[in-house]
Amino acid sequence: MSLVVFRLLTMFRLQFAVLLLIFLSISVAPIVNADLQNSKLHKVVFISPGHSGHGFWKAVTDTMNAAAEQLGFQLEVHHADRQWVTMVHKAENVIARPDKPDFLILVNEYQQGARLLALAEKADIPTIMLLNSLTPDQRVIYGKPRERLKNWLGSLTPDNKIAGYEMAKSLVRDVNIREKNKPQPIPLLTFAGDNTSPASLYRLQGLDRALNDFPMLKEQRRFSVNWSKDEAYKRTRLWLQSGQKLGAVWAANDAIGLGSIKAIREAGLKPGHDVRVSGLNWSKEAIKHVINGEMTLSHGGHFLAGAWVMVMLYDYVHGHDFKAISTEVHFPMTAMTQANASDYLKHFESQQWSKVNFKEFSLANTPSYQFTLAKLLQSVRQSVHK
Repeated sequence: MSLVVFRLLTMFRLQFAVLLLIFLSISVAPIVNADLQNSKLHKVVFISPGHSGHGFWKAVTDTMNAAAEQLGFQLEVHHADRQWVTMVHKAENVIARPDKPDFLILVNEYQQGARLLALAEKADIPTIMLLNSLTPDQRVIYGKPRERLKNWLGSLTPDNKIAGYEMAKSLVRDVNIREKNKPQPIPLLTFAGDNTSPASLYRLQGLDRALNDFPMLKEQRRFSVNWSKDEAYKRTRLWLQSGQKLGAVWAANDAIGLGSIKAIREAGLKPGHDVRVSGLNWSKEAIKHVINGEMTLSHGGHFLAGAWVMVMLYDYVHGHDFKAISTEVHFPMTAMTQANASDYLKHFESQQWSKVNFKEFSLANTPSYQFTLAKLLQSVRQSVHK
């Protein structure tokens, strides 16, 4: 074979190889891009009113993270450290930035959520209100989800009124168990979280109904302590030092209740006997006080709303829009008492939320949302036996 022919054959083979590679790249490229599109993680931003390292909002974020990882969302969380100005500033920054999230989760803390919803609407960002939705007065202006604000997809809120009522009722029920005769008047201190957040206001409405139903509860004072353990401790200590009577404490959250318990002990009184205390949040420390009888109960379970809202977004993305049920989803809270506290701690004291199969709560698998303690425990027990 002459040198010229060899070079021509070699050039032909190279050209053929290049053309084959181009053909393959053109043929495969659309398939690869389609796969990438289908596997794209939806980005969700949550503006948390609370702290990143402790407290109720950390628990909300922990459950949200676990569900987001299971359900295929990319989650970004901004914490406001209980400063509403910081919360608003962080939300405004997210809404204004070029790389906007696919979904935004807001909280109507200190009633700042309405104007943030309006900003998100202008920025065309689908948004869900979590735990604190709009107040009745705000709804006069903004309406319901998907009405005036098309990007306000919906809300997820617990029944705070029932919780506030049952917290107060537990103080009376405990008295009736311990004292066989006609119960004496119970001097009550009320510690509200704040005077503006819907969750705080609705819990107080539940308390007010209980005060009417159980007249032996005699409210002495009502303080707003900004959800603070330290502030509740100081208020309780000053009250007892002044010589005022105290028979019960209604605490808007567990941290407040634990602050009061500290002051009660320092005054030489026995929590759960001399002074009954009820709280809310299912914090591990409070649940242990429930087990040993120093607290009547810790209401709650609503920190799991962090996971439940991700289930709702999962349904929305996958063609099971929760609008079919309601754009405003409500779920019950549960009283953690001596009857169920040990079972809960057995499964969740370590807070390993990844043990829960959150897809079981999806509308793809159930006709309606079952965001309850019973369903949660059932899910974990089933995963253990598999």
